[in-house]
Amino acid sequence: MGIMKTAAVKGIIPAGNKVGELRSNLVRLMTELPIVLEERFGAAGLEAVSEIFRRLGEEDAQAMKDRLGFGDTLKDSHDAWAVIGHIMGAKMEADWVSDNRVEFHHTYCPQYESFQERGKLYCDSVCLPYVSAIGAIGKGVKTDVVKAADENSPCVKGLSKT
Repeated sequence: MGIMKTAAVKGIIPAGNKVGELRSNLVRLMTELPIVLEERFGAAGLEAVSEIFRRLGEEDAQAMKDRLGFGDTLKDSHDAWAVIGHIMGAKMEADWVSDNRVEFHHTYCPQYESFQERGKLYCDSVCLPYVSAIGAIGKGVKTDVVKAADENSPCVKGLSKT
């Protein structure tokens, strides 16, 4: 038995491997869920997916407030998106357009890559509802899509304080 297999069987799994495996499983779930529900229920299935991810985003935003001490500013919304991006393995660059607006350019998005591999971008049903709920951690902060994902690149999203 190889060293990695022996370690895994004994429950000795390096933290990086645990995170990578969890991340991979989340990406697979986020990809398969809309595929199956759209196949079975059409548009109603995708609406259900959006509702699920919106609710998860709301719960995660509240958890960040409770556990990490996030406040309700645009900077807190920015930071919450950064946390989620790091957890999911996304690479993003934030561009502060003004004091009331920041735009995020994805240089790498694992979810986008997974959707592309399966032949359809489910960004509007999965990612947008979730990150919109996370962005709403800041009072009066709204999420918008500056550039939708397409076959050539991931999306560009923005947060604005009204």
